[in-house]
Amino acid sequence: MKALSRRQWQFIALALLVFAALKVALISWYLQQRQPAAPAVTSVSCSALQQGCALPDGSVLHFVDGPRQRSPFTLTLSKQGSEAPTAEFSMQDMDMGFNRYRFVDGGGHWQAKVTLPACVTGSADWLLDLHQDGHIYRIAFRAG
Repeated sequence: MKALSRRQWQFIALALLVFAALKVALISWYLQQRQPAAPAVTSVSCSALQQGCALPDGSVLHFVDGPRQRSPFTLTLSKQGSEAPTAEFSMQDMDMGFNRYRFVDGGGHWQAKVTLPACVTGSADWLLDLHQDGHIYRIAFRAG
């Protein structure tokens, strides 16, 4: 069997490098195509939480019991869409860990019983991110 010359080895090495670069480029392109664009966050102003917050899609969010720290309270949302919405709570510039609540079917509306995460600073200023039908609505509120 004839041994490969130095020039043949260089050609094989170059071909492998081109193949590897092409593979990396195709994989990165594929991964970029698969990632959906994150939906924009829409801030919603709500002055009377218990009377209801009208959302841009026409649904209304109610804080049934009034938001309290360290105590569960109930949220209701007028039924919109077929997929159950979710709610997450955070504070401005403060990660509160994973605390996503899924609303359940309550007849003519969605409802969720939630408990705010513990905050060591004692702050009562919260942000609720409501995920509904591909939209994210952010509502700022104070807990009692």
